[in-house]
Amino acid sequence: MDAIYLLLITPLALGVSFITWKFKQYKRDLNRLPEAKPYEFERDQFIPEFNDYTQMLIQRRINKN
Repeated sequence: MDAIYLLLITPLALGVSFITWKFKQYKRDLNRLPEAKPYEFERDQFIPEFNDYTQMLIQRRINKN
């Protein structure tokens, strides 16, 4: 009878242990992500016309419907 419990609980315990380990690994990796820095690179400069172009595309989609 005790062997049956051992055979049933062992895979369950391994599964729970693996899920716990992966969750801790995920949380640790999230904490290691670098903080976003806006306009850090030259290519990230603000383009004022971009918003106008986006608005134009949105208006075209609305007008087609």
